[in-house]
Amino acid sequence: VSTEILQALLALGYSDKEAVLAIKQIPTDVSVSDGIRAALKTLSKA
Repeated sequence: VSTEILQALLALGYSDKEAVLAIKQIPTDVSVSDGIRAALKTLSKA
């Protein structure tokens, strides 16, 4: 699941570093769509 979230964030133009840091801050038991949403919220606060 985290691989799919990473690919989605990269497709949206985030760097590898930004995407990996955001993924580390979200729960591991989320769906892909919820994970993307959570990662985007994390990135918007940065």
